[in-house]
Amino acid sequence: MIVLLDKDDPDKAPLRMHLVDTHTHLGKEEVVRGKGKDYRIIRPKDHLDFYEKLKFDLFKRMNDYPEDFAYKPPSTAKMFSPPATRLQKIIFEEQRKTQNLGWLADKIVSFPLHDILLAKTSPKFVKSNDYIITRAQTFEYGSRLVPFCRVDPMDGEAAIAEIKRCSEHGARGLKLHPLSEKWLDEIVSEKVFAVVQTAIEHRLPVIFDCQNYQTAQEIHQVTMTVRERTNVKDFTIIIGHFGFDYQTPGMFEILDDPNIKTETSGMRGDDCEIFYRNCMNLTETWEQSTMYGTDHNYFSVPQASDHLSFLFSYKAKEMGITEEHLKRVLGLNALKNLKIYWPTKVIQRKGINDTKVSWNDFNRIKKCKTQGKLAEVITELCSKSGVYFNTDFLFDPSGEKIFDELYILNVFADIIDLRRSFVVQNLEANAVKVSEVTKLVEAANKITEILEEQTEEYPFTTQYLFNYLLHQKPKG
Repeated sequence: MIVLLDKDDPDKAPLRMHLVDTHTHLGKEEVVRGKGKDYRIIRPKDHLDFYEKLKFDLFKRMNDYPEDFAYKPPSTAKMFSPPATRLQKIIFEEQRKTQNLGWLADKIVSFPLHDILLAKTSPKFVKSNDYIITRAQTFEYGSRLVPFCRVDPMDGEAAIAEIKRCSEHGARGLKLHPLSEKWLDEIVSEKVFAVVQTAIEHRLPVIFDCQNYQTAQEIHQVTMTVRERTNVKDFTIIIGHFGFDYQTPGMFEILDDPNIKTETSGMRGDDCEIFYRNCMNLTETWEQSTMYGTDHNYFSVPQASDHLSFLFSYKAKEMGITEEHLKRVLGLNALKNLKIYWPTKVIQRKGINDTKVSWNDFNRIKKCKTQGKLAEVITELCSKSGVYFNTDFLFDPSGEKIFDELYILNVFADIIDLRRSFVVQNLEANAVKVSEVTKLVEAANKITEILEEQTEEYPFTTQYLFNYLLHQKPKG
């Protein structure tokens, strides 16, 4: 979370913005440096370290050059980027102090590198995908990482099967890289159509690496073709890096397609002003189509700090970039596009089957009537299971109210469904697994009335949620 103060209105409440990085990698890949081979290695902790460094760099810039910025940070770096939720604070400050890093970013989308494991299986990337998914299920990183899988469409039916497998095990999206996998000339092809259609019919947004306008045009053609072939209309195709093309008017015209989004990784220096100025001049709904990204560690602190510095500058404010625009680009758009769904299987890891939670534990969650009590119970159960749930965005920093339907849907997926390895099971025969419930999105239609009726109390009562969720209850 980022907290900023309005310099022009000192009495105004602090501006609190969630930040979602929509483009990072994990894994190990071979690179050529000098006379020999070397390896690029990116671990989950590296992303948190990156955001810890970025916090201090941005904090220093804003204090050293205050005349450039429309906002100012609070007095300390800790207040500038606190944990977003009460639950995060309880877990990470009291139980995992060494992991209290990188709070500038609330969620970090990660997908496999073109790594050394990709060719060790058929189809490619199976081990790489498992690495991403299992790291996103750990106590330390489960609150931050959003796991995307990766396939090579040229693997045909095997690639389609891998997308389905990853979806079942908790992947939240799909990454495609036509340049690295050498199918740049086959983007508009039946194999790619099939892979993309499979992903969107499993509620997965698809991000394409994109290097230029020509590739973006072909990605747009894929989008239009798949839209004609599927009954799913609310899907997301993301053009990575905005094609590194901030001047071509056609790039901005593509953003007018309702299913096309983009992310900003790789922008630096003057790129930022050029991009946002053209967005405002050439794309009517640019603020709904643009998401923040870094591509760490291909790009590092200077590029990310340049981008955020521009967004918080007087220049950006004078261009017409509002606080609402900032909130959308930095976090809300990504949350809307990263659809919530419910994995049904668990990748078996050592210790999982020894730490399952019983219906009695689940009933303790049902009885929580306040946010504080919910945080206490979930924290205790997380400690028991060794798994930390993705409960970001449930609480505001004061712990007094629910934000909006995006955050509530995250709660549906991560607490109530007890995602991934934290499986609720009946102690008696014929156990009912809550993780098999796959229709909770329908409950989103009731969010408005829930928020109107209850604001300060925890609103997920039996009446509104649990009766809906537990349409099959254990006997007795």
